[in-house]
Amino acid sequence: MTVNSGNDVTREVRWNSELAKIIDHIDSDDLPKLLIEGLAVLVPFSMSTVFVNRGRSRPICIYDTFPNSAAKSGIDNYISSSYVVNPFYLAHLNGIKEGLYRIRDLAPDGYFPNETYDDHKAIPAPDEEIGYTTVGWPKGFEEINIAVPIGDVTVEIALFNRIQDGGFDEDHMNILHARSQVICAILRKYWQLHSDKLLANPRDSSMDEVFESFGSELLSQRECEVIQYVMRGHSSESIALNLNISITTVKTHRKRAYAKLEISSQSELFSLFLKSAKVLHA
Repeated sequence: MTVNSGNDVTREVRWNSELAKIIDHIDSDDLPKLLIEGLAVLVPFSMSTVFVNRGRSRPICIYDTFPNSAAKSGIDNYISSSYVVNPFYLAHLNGIKEGLYRIRDLAPDGYFPNETYDDHKAIPAPDEEIGYTTVGWPKGFEEINIAVPIGDVTVEIALFNRIQDGGFDEDHMNILHARSQVICAILRKYWQLHSDKLLANPRDSSMDEVFESFGSELLSQRECEVIQYVMRGHSSESIALNLNISITTVKTHRKRAYAKLEISSQSELFSLFLKSAKVLHA
C-alpha cells in the first residue's frame, strides 16, 4: 500500500476526497478499511492494523492489510501471546493519552530479559525498532500508532513502513499529527456505533485474574495493592494518594515486596509478572 503522496496541494485534495467518503460511511463495517485507505494518501506505509485493546484482555484485530497467511500468523501469535510485552499494550494499561506515537518512544527503559520473550512467542532482535519481534511478524519495519482511548478501551491504528524505504520521518509525523484530532473523532464515532458488535464475544478475564492474584502467596494484602499500582505505572506519590497512606509507607511496602519477590527493580517486577502469565499462553 506504499503511496507517493505528491505535492501538498494534491495531497490535500485527495485527503479531502477520502475524508468525505469516510464520513459518508462512518456507520459502515468498512470504515476501518476506508480510513486506512485515506491515511495512505497522507503518508507512505506498507502494512497496517487496527486493534481494539480492552482492559487487560487479549487485543481484537478488526482490520489489517498484512500481505499473506505467513504474515497474518504474526497477528495470531501477537493476539494469543506476545501482546503482553508490546509497548503499546503496556501504554494502554497505563492510561495512554489520545494522539500519535512512535512505538519506540513507548518502550519502557530496560525492557525485559530474553527469557521473558521466549515465554510469549517473541524473539529478541536487536536490529528491530523495539528490540524483539513476534514469531511470524514481518521484519524490518518502523511503526507509528494512533491511540484513541475510550473508557477502558483503546482503539489503535498501527502503520508500518520498511526501514529500508526510510520508515517515517518528521514530515510524516507532522502530517498525521495535524489530522489526528479528526482521525480520533472518526474512530470514537465508529466505536459508538459498532462497540456492541465488536465486543460481542465474552471478555477474556484471565489476565485480570493473574494480575489480581500476582504475589498473593508471598505478600501481604497491602503489599499486593502497592505492587499492582506500581505495575500500572503509578508513582509513589500517586499510590499514596490512591491508598490514603504516606509516601514513606508506600516506599516501605514496595521495598518489602521486592525483597519477598527477590527482585530489585520495576523491570524485574514486570518480568516476574509476565513469567507468571506464561500459563495463559501455553
